[in-house]
Amino acid sequence: MKVLVTGVAGYLGSVLCQQLLADGYEVVGLDSLRRSGDGVLSAYPTGHFRLLAGDIRDQQTVKKAVDGVQSVIHLAAIVGDPACAAEPELAREVNLDATVLMHRSAVDFGVERFVFASTCSVYGRVHGDGIADETYVLEPLSLYASAKVEAEKRLLTTPGTAVTVLRNGTLYGLAPAMRYDLVANRFARQAALGDSLTVMEPQAWRPMTHVADAASAVRAVLRTPAVGASGVFNVVGTNITIGALAEQIAMACGGAKIQTAETSSDRRDYRADGARLRAATGWLPHWSPGEGGAQIADAVRQGITTEADHVPA
Repeated sequence: MKVLVTGVAGYLGSVLCQQLLADGYEVVGLDSLRRSGDGVLSAYPTGHFRLLAGDIRDQQTVKKAVDGVQSVIHLAAIVGDPACAAEPELAREVNLDATVLMHRSAVDFGVERFVFASTCSVYGRVHGDGIADETYVLEPLSLYASAKVEAEKRLLTTPGTAVTVLRNGTLYGLAPAMRYDLVANRFARQAALGDSLTVMEPQAWRPMTHVADAASAVRAVLRTPAVGASGVFNVVGTNITIGALAEQIAMACGGAKIQTAETSSDRRDYRADGARLRAATGWLPHWSPGEGGAQIADAVRQGITTEADHVPA
């Protein structure tokens, strides 16, 4: 099967590409290479990977990319609240308009399946002791989350191809295209360098998902008949408070001091239920934040990865 992965050189895309190639898929990657293409260098020796360097906002580029593929996994985005706030117009164009263009082109070319990477940030704040399943009221608190909400609606109400929306928890873990703006990765790097872990909003909850588990969730969807894997699914490894996350990573990385920041502008506080994806596809997470953090810390100490490798897209 030939699969298109947009954002293939990014944090999640670089891991997913490796896993799909190992599964025997032929992978076409589309990426603007806005940051770097190093994340897909290892894909070339397989002989089953082809990269299209281009902008997902360009209609001709998109048409060329979807032509002849059976499935589209759409990861490309301006990722995260700070990046979207810094370039709001670009964020809307890429995260919403280009997503709609990609899906419309997939429908026009008869693509069988369209998998869209969304985020559990769409829940914003889950009140009381609640845990958000896929029917929970959405409360996006940022441009990033709002664009994902609107994109979800547009995709799910447009007929023509099977659509799966994967609302990922906050990702963490080593990847060929590394990110250190993610909270668990930042904690692990701080611990490896002997710095204190700076914790903001220690009582706030987050669903956490290892990047390799997020990639395996996509593979689980592709293995499942479309009738059983269409719609919206949370991709959750574990729910944990930011304070407990720091403690777990500090312990796994050999110990580190933890300090709490006085203020934070981040109002998010949410837990998410991943049971629906497990029931539909059999997907199970395999990583814990402590395990992922320990690997990052080792890579930092060995000089394999540095903050210069940061790829926020």
